[in-house]
Amino acid sequence: EAIQEEILRMREQGYLTPEEAENVDAQLLWRFFDTEIGRKLQGGVSHLREFKFSILIDGAEYDPACAGEKILMQGVVDCALVEEDGIILIDFKTDHVTEETVDAVASSYGQQVQTYADALHRIYEKDVKEAYLYFFRLNRFVRV
Repeated sequence: EAIQEEILRMREQGYLTPEEAENVDAQLLWRFFDTEIGRKLQGGVSHLREFKFSILIDGAEYDPACAGEKILMQGVVDCALVEEDGIILIDFKTDHVTEETVDAVASSYGQQVQTYADALHRIYEKDVKEAYLYFFRLNRFVRV
C-alpha cells in the first residue's frame, strides 16, 4: 500500500508520467524492501540514492598506454548504505535474466561496480565492504 501511495505521489508531482506510473511493478519493489538490506533502508540507515560523482583517475587503470594521463570518470551510484564500518554498494538491475544467465550478466557489470566502489572509497574515505547487483526480476542479490 505504501509503495502504491508513493507511486501516486510521484505521478502527481510529475516525477513519473501516467504511463510510467502504470508500469511500475509494486510487487517487485515490495520484494526488495522485504530483504535484509531493504529493511535497513526502511529503518533509516544513512544512505545515498542516485549519487552522482566525478573523479579523476590515472589512465593506466584502463589502458597502460594512457599512463600519466588523467581521465574524468563520472557515474551515478544507485544506492549505498554508509555504515560505521564501511559502505555497502547496490546497483539495481531490471534486466530480464534467468537463474541460468544471471552470473554471466552480473560479470558483465563488474567493471562498472568496481568503478563505483573506487569512487565511493575515495570520496568517503571508507572501504566498500560489500558490493551487489540486485536483479529485480529474480529478487536476487549477486555479490560483485
